[in-house]
Amino acid sequence: MVMRSSITAIFLCASSFILLPGCSKNVSAGGVPEAGLTVSQIYHQSMANTAQISSTPTYRRVGKVNFDGYIREAQTEVQAKFKTLDNPAIPIFIYPHVTQLGDEQLIKPGFTSEFFLYKQNQFALANEYY
Repeated sequence: MVMRSSITAIFLCASSFILLPGCSKNVSAGGVPEAGLTVSQIYHQSMANTAQISSTPTYRRVGKVNFDGYIREAQTEVQAKFKTLDNPAIPIFIYPHVTQLGDEQLIKPGFTSEFFLYKQNQFALANEYY
């Protein structure tokens, strides 16, 4: 155990000697160019280009739009945003058996039933991936 802790200590010292010089680099003023356009000049140039683009007329042919399949309702919006999470149904088979009802014995046939894993359905939050 002592050998392992000494190897770990040597490794930590060596890695600190390798990594620490990267933090001590001088920051020079040459990283950011001094000459060039100012922010306001760049802004005015981009606004001039936008004005030229928007001043040219666009000739678009407007076709008929079919909105038959698009109906916006609150129910469809909620179903689209809050999807139900899986609530698996666990099947169970009840074997044929004899049950006591008062003084009589009744034969119950076998049947299949199912129960859900959760008591109620769970919903994902809006934009939650599952």
